[in-house]
This record gives sequence, C-alpha cells and structure tokens, in this order.
Amino acid sequence: MNYARKSGLMLTLFAPLALVACATGSETEIVTEDPSVATPEAVDAADACGAANYQQYVGEKSPTIMLPAGTVFRHYRTGDAVAMDLVPTRLNFEYDRSGNLVKVSCG
Repeated sequence: MNYARKSGLMLTLFAPLALVACATGSETEIVTEDPSVATPEAVDAADACGAANYQQYVGEKSPTIMLPAGTVFRHYRTGDAVAMDLVPTRLNFEYDRSGNLVKVSCG
C-alpha cells in the first residue's frame, strides 16, 4: 500500500474521532472535588447514583456542580446521541439547547 493510500485510509478512520473531539457539550462546569471534603448522602437502590442530591440544580442555566472525586457522570443536551448502556451508579445531567439543566438521573 503506497503512502497516499495509507494517508487516505488513516484520514477516513480518524476523521470521525476528530469531529467528536472537537464537538463541545454544554457550557456547564462540573468539577470533582476531594472526597474528604464532601461525600453524597447514602442512597437507596432506586437512586444508586445519588441523583436526588442534585435536583436543586434543575432549571438553572449552566450551573456549576461540585461532585466527589471519582464520580462517574455524563452531561449531554436533549436530543444528542448517547450510548444506551445502563450504568446504575452513573449520574446523567441533561440540558436543553439553551443550556438549562432539565434532568438529573441515574443510568
């Protein structure tokens, strides 16, 4: 395989990854902090990720949310493509197109 064909193949394979890396999510700043400073309250099985602790942010525009270090989370906008894998301990922060937090859930 010559250099031009290899370059074309590499561009074809990695261009989608570059586009994903350049895509920006919401303007929300989600910061993890030292777990010794604050830890979420114990939660029951229906709220395995502790989403109830963050419901006060729903309705705010681009809130700064402090999470304990090591918290598994994702944030996305309504209508964005997201993986449908179920991770009960993962926090999901869903924003509308204008940057308002509309939902905090587990999954």
